[in-house]
Amino acid sequence: MIQIDWSPHASRVSSAALPALTVTLSRPQPNTTVCTVIGAVNWNTQLLLRNVLTQARHDDNTYLVIDLSAVTAMDSAGPYTLLEARVRHHLHGGASIAVITNSNSSAIPELQIVAIHAAFTVYPTLTDALHACTHSNTPTSHPTPQITTSPDFAHRPDKRAIWHLHGA
Repeated sequence: MIQIDWSPHASRVSSAALPALTVTLSRPQPNTTVCTVIGAVNWNTQLLLRNVLTQARHDDNTYLVIDLSAVTAMDSAGPYTLLEARVRHHLHGGASIAVITNSNSSAIPELQIVAIHAAFTVYPTLTDALHACTHSNTPTSHPTPQITTSPDFAHRPDKRAIWHLHGA
């Protein structure tokens, strides 16, 4: 008979064993800030990424490029932090966020890649992302869609309300 202790226990990992994260900002062209992320993005390191992305937002640049091509590992903290940055970037008048990922890398799990692709415009290289920022005609603000007509219940009592949304 094999006896196994199934009681919960905490894994003790010294801070020296945690993977490092380096995040830098640069401005390779007017109105564009590039945030380069190197290392592991997880719940232990996401605060650093969040702080640097906040700094990038304060640079008042229209475009933000987040380069994830040198990420060595990512858990759910990565997409969460990026989505949070996207919301704040748009609320403060930023136009576009481009993300660079290495499609051949296994460092970012497929689930996180799917989330990033669903929420951001993704490019394979920094050159492609910078080119897109240069040639983008994206406005500098993202207005909330306005409801321009009320629901039409009178003419379609058997159907759900139909709302017409138009961007301002």
